Amino acid sequence: MEYVSYVIASILAILFGQIVGHLNKKMPPVVAEEITYKEFFKTLKTGFKVDIIFTLIFLILFNLFIYFLGNNVTSYLYMFICPALALAFSIDVKIQLIPDEVHVLIVLVAIINLIININNWWNFLLGAVIGGFIFWGLGMLSLLIFKKEGMGFGDVKLMAALGLLFGIKNILVITLVSFFFGAIVGGIVLLVKRKENDGYIPFGPFIVIAAIIIMFVPADCIINIYISFCSWLGMKMSDAVYYILEKFNKV
Repeated sequence: MEYVSYVIASILAILFGQIVGHLNKKMPPVVAEEITYKEFFKTLKTGFKVDIIFTLIFLILFNLFIYFLGNNVTSYLYMFICPALALAFSIDVKIQLIPDEVHVLIVLVAIINLIININNWWNFLLGAVIGGFIFWGLGMLSLLIFKKEGMGFGDVKLMAALGLLFGIKNILVITLVSFFFGAIVGGIVLLVKRKENDGYIPFGPFIVIAAIIIMFVPADCIINIYISFCSWLGMKMSDAVYYILEKFNKV
């Protein structure tokens, strides 16, 4: 009967795929205050179209949750925050804003998880505080040094919500992984010199990618990979410096 869990996951993926596909088209004008919520809800029936991309993404993710994590509460909690993460990714890319509805949905799922794991409540509450504080602090630092916004408040709220869901260790790893991907993409943007909107790169998508990764890969495993990478990089840099010094000595 194991196939039943895959069927349920697939049904949820198809359902959520259609909902997110519609919200992805209609939510940005609401967030940007171009239309009202009343106008938005009128489009739920008249403007509804089948969305293949989000449905396919959710089909893959949801079935992977069942395959790797098992048919348990954690898998289904992850399924229910995936629509929020998908909207955070797509809308932040479009208009550099993350809807508050995204944070609310993640917090609601996080509260369910907190109740289930009530003995570890302090871990999740501190995760929310630490996750939000890190990005708030970086935003304030950017304002002081560069006189411009470095981290939007939407990123701060997203990290706080994810911290409440994942806990201290996981939110710290999400921070690490998101900055890793952000540095790579930011470096590429600088190299190709294709700056838009005064060089601002939305950070929400990197947080989303990191959150998806932490769902599948344990935090300790990522930390070990990071330490190994830093050790390898340090050795290579030492070899490079030694090589250059040798060349200068010969000259």
